[in-house]
Amino acid sequence: MRKIGVFLLCAGLPVLVSAQKRVEDFSLRGLQTYPYKASPITIQSMVLKNNLQYAYNVSFRSMDLTISARMSIPAIASENIKGMVIMLRGHQNPEGYYTGKGTENPARGYLQRGYAVIAPDFPGYGNSSPTPEPAELHQFYSTVNAVELYKSLENPDFSFAPSIPQGNRISLPDSFKKLVLWGHSNGGQVAIHFLEIIQKPVPTVLWAPVSIAFPDSLAHYRRRTAWAEQFKKEHSAADFSLFSQLHRIAPGTPVLLEQGDKDAAVPKAWSDAFAGAVGIENQRREKAGLGMIDLSYKVYKNANHNLNPYWNSVLPLDVLFWDQH
Repeated sequence: MRKIGVFLLCAGLPVLVSAQKRVEDFSLRGLQTYPYKASPITIQSMVLKNNLQYAYNVSFRSMDLTISARMSIPAIASENIKGMVIMLRGHQNPEGYYTGKGTENPARGYLQRGYAVIAPDFPGYGNSSPTPEPAELHQFYSTVNAVELYKSLENPDFSFAPSIPQGNRISLPDSFKKLVLWGHSNGGQVAIHFLEIIQKPVPTVLWAPVSIAFPDSLAHYRRRTAWAEQFKKEHSAADFSLFSQLHRIAPGTPVLLEQGDKDAAVPKAWSDAFAGAVGIENQRREKAGLGMIDLSYKVYKNANHNLNPYWNSVLPLDVLFWDQH
């Protein structure tokens, strides 16, 4: 039977009404019981082949949508690949966007050091399906995409499109030695959401994550203050707040938080507050005899939102962090 979605305007806010999902189902509380599924990963086309990497545009299914992604495999023997980095990018303007934009530069540093990388486009970008309504919940849809991509990579089912010549097909491992996470800016918020949902100690690098709670994050970046205030009246904002779900991050989860003190897009104060909240959560866990979140916080003096000009030290540090965990 065809699924039918109806959108009602209630006090100015779009409310998703269907037999399957409601707005509340995409809160961090609601996503604890979302029916996550693994999906085959189809390698659609080759983008680049050189001494460093075999880069492909790929696709997988998430939320019954098609999600496109850039996957790059280091040009080394498959048994020497250290692991796969799931890269969650920050905001990109749709105009001029291409699959892999926002991750390809740091990805080269990780490829050089033996890690494969995969960067999902998320709905509405690349060759992905359009963003579901209400589009304001895109961070939560992206969280589902990230979790389902992780599950799809735990026991990957790769297939090459017939149009890709044999000479452009690299040997892929049956499984990766480890799966690790990288999130930048808005993608950093998705990465924190991911950890609260997956509840596994996935080693995670956060570059200047947007760590103010939804819907305040939406109001800040998209100037949707009225929308955010109306949302708070109609829904439990705490259920959507990353701070209210820190207790769900698995004991022993290693997190490397990196922040530039001259970041004009994500203020250092936000990362300070996030680190402080994790510290309070760890105090609670210590008293309860629970395993703590293994957070390391590094601030780069005079660095911007992309941690420039420190990439010569940041990228090796990220890889060392993943290697050690």
